[in-house]
Amino acid sequence: MQNYTQPALLKQLQRDLSRKYQVHGTRIEEIWRSWGPTKRAEALRAGAANGEVLRHSSDTSMGNVHMIIPEINIQQLAGPDPDFFLSRLRHRATHTIHQQYLEGPDGWPGDGQVIRSNMLQGLRHSKRYPLELTRLMDDAEYGESFKVRDAATYQKTMSDLSYAISAGAIAPRATAELVMQRQLYALQSFNILVEDILELGSTSRDTTAPKKKARKGATKAQATPAKPGKLSVSELLLRAQDQKAAAEDYLTLCRTEPAFLAPIVNMWFMSRPELLPDEKGRRLPLYTDKYKSVAFFEVLHSAVVGVAVWEYVCRLLQGLADKPNDKTYRAIILQELSNVCQFEYSRLQKLFKRYVHTCSAPKYFRRSSAGGNKAATRVVMTVKPESFAQENPFLQYVLTLADTKTDALKAIPWIQKLDDLPRTHPTLPTELTQSESDALADVSVTAAFIQALAACLPLPPANNKKGQAYLPKIKALISEVDELSEDVDLSEYVAPIDSLLEPGIAREALAALDNYVIEHAGVGLGLLYDGLAEEVMTSVQAQSTETEQALAKELDAKLSITEPQSTAFIIEQRREKAKTRPAYSSVYSIVPTEAAPTETESSDPIPVHKVKQDTFDVFSTLFSRAESQGSVTWAAFKSAMTDLKFSVIPRFGSIFTFEPPKDFSPPRSFTIHRPHHSRIEGYKLLYFANRLRRIYGWDEASFTTA
Repeated sequence: MQNYTQPALLKQLQRDLSRKYQVHGTRIEEIWRSWGPTKRAEALRAGAANGEVLRHSSDTSMGNVHMIIPEINIQQLAGPDPDFFLSRLRHRATHTIHQQYLEGPDGWPGDGQVIRSNMLQGLRHSKRYPLELTRLMDDAEYGESFKVRDAATYQKTMSDLSYAISAGAIAPRATAELVMQRQLYALQSFNILVEDILELGSTSRDTTAPKKKARKGATKAQATPAKPGKLSVSELLLRAQDQKAAAEDYLTLCRTEPAFLAPIVNMWFMSRPELLPDEKGRRLPLYTDKYKSVAFFEVLHSAVVGVAVWEYVCRLLQGLADKPNDKTYRAIILQELSNVCQFEYSRLQKLFKRYVHTCSAPKYFRRSSAGGNKAATRVVMTVKPESFAQENPFLQYVLTLADTKTDALKAIPWIQKLDDLPRTHPTLPTELTQSESDALADVSVTAAFIQALAACLPLPPANNKKGQAYLPKIKALISEVDELSEDVDLSEYVAPIDSLLEPGIAREALAALDNYVIEHAGVGLGLLYDGLAEEVMTSVQAQSTETEQALAKELDAKLSITEPQSTAFIIEQRREKAKTRPAYSSVYSIVPTEAAPTETESSDPIPVHKVKQDTFDVFSTLFSRAESQGSVTWAAFKSAMTDLKFSVIPRFGSIFTFEPPKDFSPPRSFTIHRPHHSRIEGYKLLYFANRLRRIYGWDEASFTTA
């Protein structure tokens, strides 16, 4: 990721604002003119830190802010004259940062004059820059600083460049830094404000999944976890298939439900590692549209990888079920299974850590700036979790679970402790954010699955030399796709991110992303992974026919050795392979064009269930397509499933399995995690409904009152 200098960041922010103005300028003006002062003030406060905005141009309640951006205040921007804001927006969006430095809108002073005037009133930069000057003469060299040798040379340089300094083309660095700070605050404020105007003024966005409402008295239901029993391979396979189905449901919702996709992308964007300081306290830009495109890309990529991994786990377990007495084959499968499960746990743990280091514990992480293309996104913990054992058990548990030293089996008791914390330490703050809660649930489900595997099979430890048929291939694909994310630009669709809620925009964004990947990799994002599990399993099966002695010496080497091929050759191979795929859209595709064959297990008609009124209300809310769906408590959902004779089996932490009665069709259980605040709302309503629809074929018509 690019490490912006201050001038580069300013130019990027100005380009972002310019693009937004070109695309949405007319609509922004219509909305702003239609609002009164109260609504305008609401928009101003919506994007401000803690909702704090200057009341008027001389308001000192925010320190020196009134001397840097005095015009960004409620009285003038939200006042009765809409043109005060609109003229300033137009000026920032249509003039370069150098032009903004020289002049303001409608005869108002430029940024340079504003800062110099306020420096006469006592404004000073917090840092001193002795012997440094900054070029401000044009856009090409704008903001570039240079240092002279000593005080005498500095005085001579000031004398020699007196004309340029008087004209403002060169300035002492402290002055220039204040000018650029003003421009940074102004451009960030306007970028954020136009997004809030579009959001608050939209009448066409898909708001099927409403924003989270305040919780009233929600409590977590305590349950005794079921002890892990010894399962058969077929039972383990059913659990893996349930997780694969959950991963597919997640991807399906990302590509079909903008109200599900938009909040996920926003959480990803707001948790990016670039927000953390490095070991020298340096931060990367807080706000450019570049990162929104990357967040959109990474959300879809992560969803596709999840499907690919669980498909391979299912195929490995199917292999064990098919050949229970083949010792050579069994040994290969078990090592592959151990390796890929550890890989998936580590991948999900990193996602949990991503949210922890920007939500609950940002003070205890920093970015590493040490070498490598991905230096800006490597994050290290700066404390030992055990140091919080007495002072703050919540932080100890959260940091321990984010620590790479905590593997899946070690994580299980910590997850349980975290879930029990409101009961064991009722006076402590124990609140995870929505994003942390969702990520921890994925970690928990995977840890529970690995625990079940370890209890039922002689699973060997993960090994980076043996059982490497699959991991090198998927890691290579992940690395290749990650590189593509560096240059993707989807700002037209995702800036602001809530533009995805406008009719058709999410689909256009997905198509644009897929076309970008096709151009650079030969096939779409999802299709890069489609068929990978089948290809590797074929290789494993072929190798298992060798003698046990030969296999012990050569298998791992043969599986990992491939002839070097050019990138162009690989891309062409992918394109040719894609031509042989079925007409319907792959489950991996991020832009489905035609419905795939039904995934329900039974072709029998879906029965209509006669239920009591409370149960009917639960499922009506879940499957409703109304703009305002409301919410369902976890207790009500459990009660509704119990009314259908399902058994509710607590695993550990927030994980529960719902087991249907013996005569139920289809006879499939499903595992899901108790949602944040024990309330199913927002995009989680879509997730729960989609899971039930996929497994049991349910919809609004599936229930009637008794």
